[in-house]
Amino acid sequence: MKKILVLLVIISMMMINNDLYSQKKQRSNIQLGVKLSPGISWLKVNSQSFNSDGNSLKFSWGLVSDFQFAEKYYFSTGFNVISMGGKMKYNDFLKFGNDTIGSFCEIRKDFSIKYVEIPISLKMKTRQFGDFTYFGQIGLGLGMRISAYSDDDFYINGSNTALSTTDNKIEDQVNFLRLSMILSAGVEYNLGGSTSLFGAFTFNNGFTNVFDYKNNIPPYQSADAINNSLELSVGLIF
Repeated sequence: MKKILVLLVIISMMMINNDLYSQKKQRSNIQLGVKLSPGISWLKVNSQSFNSDGNSLKFSWGLVSDFQFAEKYYFSTGFNVISMGGKMKYNDFLKFGNDTIGSFCEIRKDFSIKYVEIPISLKMKTRQFGDFTYFGQIGLGLGMRISAYSDDDFYINGSNTALSTTDNKIEDQVNFLRLSMILSAGVEYNLGGSTSLFGAFTFNNGFTNVFDYKNNIPPYQSADAINNSLELSVGLIF
């Protein structure tokens, strides 16, 4: 009888330990975090009448959610508030003030477009080397425009002096949805337990046309460009 009781106690303790281990393992399969991402953004122009004119410095931030589904493999999502932009120039006819005919202009625009982006990606991690773990990431991003502005310089009739306007609201000229490919490589530094500091370089490559407007010069071409960015992300996961 005593042997049976001892055996039952041992089995119960093993079941309790196994249940605690399973719960601990389940908790560690989910990691949450925050990140800040300064970077540069530019436009890749695909329309003959429009030309890229430089990069813009931007700042983004976001929340990270990693779900482990196999050893060293994670399904990664979250949400990002990303700032995209770039500079573009083109020729157009515009009216200014009481001008009833219009003036020929070279227009140079510096765009600032903000999206809420939902990333869906696969993250692959190495084993831990000391306190460091390295990872690579590939996936897609779906962005929804929340604001769009431009700073404009107008060079009228070949003048070297620009007529400038700033913070022009242009949401009616920018498409609402943006689809992109996301590539990232980085490193995690373990601070103890499940908390780690991480840094990563992320390339966000747009697939879809940013703009929805045409110029006023025949053959009235549509602005066609994708926006890309390269960011340095720094954050904390736990």
